[in-house]
Amino acid sequence: MAISLPDLLKLTWRSLQSDWVRSGLTGLGVFMGVAAVSATLNIADITQAQIDQKLAERDRPFTMPYLDPESGFEWPELTAEDEVALRRSIPEIRAISSITRIWSLRTVQFEGTDVSEVQTIGVSQNYIDTTGRRIVQGRFFNSTDFTQYRPVAIVDQKLAATLFKQHSPLNQSIYTAGNRLTVVGVVETKTEGQEYMRTSGMLWLPKPLAESFTQYPWRMLQIAPHQLEQMPVMATKVKQVLEKRYPHATAFTSGNADDLVKERELHQTSARALAIVGLIALGIGGVGIANITIAAVLERTKEIGLRRAIGATRGEIMLQFILESVILSVLGGVAAIATVHGITQLTTTTLVRAPYLFSWHNAGLSMSAAIGVGVGSSFFPALRATQINVVTALRE
Repeated sequence: MAISLPDLLKLTWRSLQSDWVRSGLTGLGVFMGVAAVSATLNIADITQAQIDQKLAERDRPFTMPYLDPESGFEWPELTAEDEVALRRSIPEIRAISSITRIWSLRTVQFEGTDVSEVQTIGVSQNYIDTTGRRIVQGRFFNSTDFTQYRPVAIVDQKLAATLFKQHSPLNQSIYTAGNRLTVVGVVETKTEGQEYMRTSGMLWLPKPLAESFTQYPWRMLQIAPHQLEQMPVMATKVKQVLEKRYPHATAFTSGNADDLVKERELHQTSARALAIVGLIALGIGGVGIANITIAAVLERTKEIGLRRAIGATRGEIMLQFILESVILSVLGGVAAIATVHGITQLTTTTLVRAPYLFSWHNAGLSMSAAIGVGVGSSFFPALRATQINVVTALRE
């Protein structure tokens, strides 16, 4: 005679209640394992959110190569041919732009307002694509600005607020070192990831125009990868290509997100260690579930024989023992997820300020791990219960 699912659940719950200590310890093992897994996933999400937050405050990740010549050789300057060679040789490269730092243009004037400590940079036309800067007003430089050396400029939001106050910056005339420039756009303010460069704002010029203002331009390439994780590999390949092209020089690179790459690697190492702890704890919980299932099978041999004698199928017997494990896993898993969520939220709002949101995806992964361990650990003991001889069981 087949047993209904509600009756089967009641029977399973009564079996768990018959030994609260054993059931509680088994659930505690599951709780510890799921808590470790859930904490690992939360830490990974928080770390990624922190890195994304830092990335949003600066330009897209890029590396800047430079060459250090050996004694007796001129300082090599990277050219357009080098840019082509790098693009052709390194698939990790998403974009390359060229910049020229103009150290002589440090002060900008507008209608009696002087702003010093301004960082002036000549940029190539694909600068926006490399850095990810967003135009908030006006436009970026067009091809005519470059070919005709138009005296146009773009300022960032910080410099615009200081220079123009309540006025619109667009089409206004500004002066730097006696040169009159027309503002055609405003770009969002970000950092390049070089915190030591404290400026009052940034001024961009078309690269040909910027280089005409100085006898000693400092030209550099900004090389952006497709993803942050590709930075180390890309930087290594950039050095290899340049040293092959310039055998009498040593290539170096400096990235605006090197600190974030190291931070991510450190957190990934920590996450792996926590994951191992979580797997060990889940394994311990699985052993506990297997033990309680084996003990239950041995203690209830007569009950199993009686149920089989009155019509219970092998599948129902097996399902009951697996359900006991699943119930313990679900209870332990839910308690672990709720506890870790509460602790994480408290920690990130009071002790360490960090972005955190409850993730149903992470909760689902944690519960899947708990249920998987429960079912896997109880499967073979439950299978053994179905193989008990009915006549022998009733004689005991």
